[in-house]
Amino acid sequence: MKNMKCFKSYTLLLAVLINWNMTIHGQSVSIKEETLMLDTYGFQDPDPVPILVDNPKIFPYFKFYGYDQVSEKKPWKVVTLENDYIQVFVLPEVGGKIWGAIDKSTGEEFLYKNEVMKFRNIAMRGPWTSGGIEFNFGLIGHSPDTATPVDYVTKENVDGSVSCIVGAMDLTSRTNWGVEIRLEADKAYVETKAYWYNGTSVNQSYYNWMTAAAVVADDLEFIYPGNQYLEHNGTARPWPFDSEGRNTAFYKNNRYGGSKSKHIVGEYEDFFGGYYHNKKFGFGHWAPYEEMPGQKLWLWALSRSGGIWEDLLTDTDGQYMEFQAGRLFNQFSPSNAVNPITQANFDPYVMDRWREIWFPFKEIGGMVDATEDGVLNVKLEGNELYVGVNALQNLNKIIQILVNDKELYSERLDLKPMEIFSQTVTAKSSDKIEVKIQGSELQFVNDPERNRIKRPFDPNANAKLSDVEQFYTDGWEAMKFRDYAKAHELFSKLLELDSFHQDALVKLAELEFRRTNFEKALDYANTALRLDTYNPGANYFAGLAYRALSDTINALESLGWAARDIKYRNAAFYKMAEIYLASKNYNRAKMYAQKALDFNRYNVHAQYILALASRKEKKTEEFNSHIETILEIDPLNQFALTEKMFMDSTSKVDLEIHNEFPEETLLELALQYFSYGSEDEAFAVLGKGETVKNKLWIAYLSRNADNPKSNALLNELTQNPVDFVFPYRNETLPVLKWAAAQNGHWKLNYYLAQNYVAIGLEEEGKELLNSLGEQPDSDVFYRFRAEFMDENPYPQRLNDLKKALSLNPSNWRVWEEHIQFYLQHKKYEDAYVLSRKAYRKFPDHYSIGLSHAKASVNTNRHADVLKVLDKIQILPYEHATESRSIYERAHMAVAMEQYKKNRFAKAKEVLEKSKEWPENIGVGKPYDTDEREQDFLLAMTLEKMDKSQESKSLLENIVSYTQSSEQKNTINHLYGLLAAKRLNDGSYEKVKDYLKGLIGENHSVGQLALKLEQSPNTTQNGDNIPLDVWELAQWSAQQVAP
Repeated sequence: MKNMKCFKSYTLLLAVLINWNMTIHGQSVSIKEETLMLDTYGFQDPDPVPILVDNPKIFPYFKFYGYDQVSEKKPWKVVTLENDYIQVFVLPEVGGKIWGAIDKSTGEEFLYKNEVMKFRNIAMRGPWTSGGIEFNFGLIGHSPDTATPVDYVTKENVDGSVSCIVGAMDLTSRTNWGVEIRLEADKAYVETKAYWYNGTSVNQSYYNWMTAAAVVADDLEFIYPGNQYLEHNGTARPWPFDSEGRNTAFYKNNRYGGSKSKHIVGEYEDFFGGYYHNKKFGFGHWAPYEEMPGQKLWLWALSRSGGIWEDLLTDTDGQYMEFQAGRLFNQFSPSNAVNPITQANFDPYVMDRWREIWFPFKEIGGMVDATEDGVLNVKLEGNELYVGVNALQNLNKIIQILVNDKELYSERLDLKPMEIFSQTVTAKSSDKIEVKIQGSELQFVNDPERNRIKRPFDPNANAKLSDVEQFYTDGWEAMKFRDYAKAHELFSKLLELDSFHQDALVKLAELEFRRTNFEKALDYANTALRLDTYNPGANYFAGLAYRALSDTINALESLGWAARDIKYRNAAFYKMAEIYLASKNYNRAKMYAQKALDFNRYNVHAQYILALASRKEKKTEEFNSHIETILEIDPLNQFALTEKMFMDSTSKVDLEIHNEFPEETLLELALQYFSYGSEDEAFAVLGKGETVKNKLWIAYLSRNADNPKSNALLNELTQNPVDFVFPYRNETLPVLKWAAAQNGHWKLNYYLAQNYVAIGLEEEGKELLNSLGEQPDSDVFYRFRAEFMDENPYPQRLNDLKKALSLNPSNWRVWEEHIQFYLQHKKYEDAYVLSRKAYRKFPDHYSIGLSHAKASVNTNRHADVLKVLDKIQILPYEHATESRSIYERAHMAVAMEQYKKNRFAKAKEVLEKSKEWPENIGVGKPYDTDEREQDFLLAMTLEKMDKSQESKSLLENIVSYTQSSEQKNTINHLYGLLAAKRLNDGSYEKVKDYLKGLIGENHSVGQLALKLEQSPNTTQNGDNIPLDVWELAQWSAQQVAP
């Protein structure tokens, strides 16, 4: 159970920066910012090698690889919002997350508050902490900002409420998100008001989930309205009762299987949450269904495979669950599953906005409805109908209880926030029961079908798309998943079948525009326009391409036609305004910006144009109005704050930027001015240019007016390290081409190669990387080239890794990458020699230790493996299991050696140890462990020890496990067949028939198990299975063969 700590117990490091308190009608609300010293397990060791191989979808971000195993006190900014009913804590330096929230009437947390900052390798970039509410925008997974500082501001609002607004730019998509965390004096809930803006001219991926956490306990019931849940691939399953009849809406009934990830669907309801029946306390979320239809339940496995994460993520606060609210039905991961679920798209210059509330409730036994007014529960036990209400604000309304349309009870409620009303009346299960509160949406009717939605979540079994439409569908899904190369390939294949498919032509025009292949983009767009001159998408991307090629007339003409269609009207009018602004035609610029706003009041970029034009025209009142509008929409907007400085005749831009990448913020701002033809402002924003990319742009902008300065800056930036530069914007490509032509230093070409790859021009990037030969003197370059250039010959890639190691022998990652390269190419002896040196050099680094263990197990040095694993302390990452595989393989190899030497007692001892789960190797024991390999050899060992009954029992267990297994692609099915054959009890044919029905043709390892049992002497491995595992399997099959 959660170990609650009082807020006053924290040590205050810094004086309160903000401490604002307001009393309204006897109810108070306050906001304060302070710095607290918290126990912290920090993270460090960022990798400067571009992530363009491991996860190009999030480039230019990078991963962190170092995690502290011992805590130390560190300072953290904390913003506290508090009224008479709840406390809410915000961490601006940890993704802007809500740290936790407490109901003051009970002292209970309705948002789990992890008292330590314990970062572990879970998110896309690595570090992540549990608890509170995490804000995720962009692409499936934990946001790249989740563990690092974001921008924030605190406000005292005119209505008496207080707010902390947090937000950041997603660098990859260049979209901006923000969340206002708001607390009113007279409400027992915290409100989050989110906004997310695609301020780019192209489509972007769409993903948002608000990940809240609550402590778990056996008395916890999950209250999620619905009758199905969706898996990540969209497959629908029953909820809350599963196929085994378990009511999985109760935490205690989930003691089976692995971790649970369920997206509940099926009812048109605005609320969900949970209730602790023993503590008589609950937590909940409310938002209009159309705004947040996603309701996800996440549970760590209740076995030690999940329990290990309790220890890894907290010290004393216990295990947690996540109740996640999302903009879509599920967190979709593309797969081969056929169902109606797809991904959504984020259109250009569109802002989505929504609001939610998060609340506690108590003493009423559960929740059948919730609104901003309060929480309602209605429960029939026998002939007694219980009705309970927990007010979330002042509730002075009449409640009615009707049975069979007859009013049995009516009373005017007079409740303050977190006060409780309860009443019982007589009723039967066959009665029609209705409870309602007049003037409120709180109500209950005992009709389970009343709010059931009829939306189909199962596929149409007879539906089959043509090859053309399948290519289009798959291409569009790939595009929405940021897999632009795959999308391009699929659309191109489509055109081979139908060269005049207009939608595919438009998509290819967009993809070529992303690649800065503007002439190609025009070719695709014009091919579509030759089929339909009014095609809005073709006109839009033709307009963008013409603009990029400085053909203003044709850009305006094409965009004008695109604006005829409502889908492109907002974006097309804005782009026309941008063209006019760049040509200093302020009247036209304002006219088209206003047209864009007529159809989308949240097009912030249109407001930029109105503000900038007003400033140029010295129309102060008009200017102030536009700036005020921008900051009302986005209180963190740096363009608006910069414009205010320019209006005040300040040539120096001095912005307060809190996020992890302030120089990226400044560059993005400078590029906005550059696109408007305002180079003076771009210069001012870039300032002195503290980073390579910003110096590069200053050099470029100075090339005509001050060529000596420009050349000096180019020389200067070539002296900077290449670490973490990561150019990725399409605007930077021509700048880097110019720089590389002016100054032939290898670093400029290295940056250019990265930029090529980042925008989809991989071949150009590869050619450039190879052309640099051995000029570079940075290990980062050689590591990247070795990893990225997988088409290069093995000796060339190996030489790059050797060069990297010679340049930076003190970096453990350089060693590990080299070892892994050997392992991937099955150069096991080379891997072992290198790993042994690395292990001596870095004896306490678990990644090196694990690599050494892997090299050792693949060279039959099993005693070495066991020594390493006995001492190692692995901090695992989500879904990691490699260490467990190495542990089992080493023990099985040693056991087989002992067996062959007739040392059966020793073999038995080692086999039993192989089934232990030491958690120092970073994996906890799951409920379902496949031990057929160990048990088969153990059965044979026991037989040699004249323990035939024990041996038979193990063989029977193996057969039983096999006949109930749902795994399709495992070599362990072999042992099910061998055990059945050895038992000779008639079960063999049943096992064989079951496995033939289970294992499909595409399950190569499963098929191999079937073949090996039949022909142990002639079946070939085919590189599917590690050699030691294969040798044991083949030997086992030979022992049973007739």
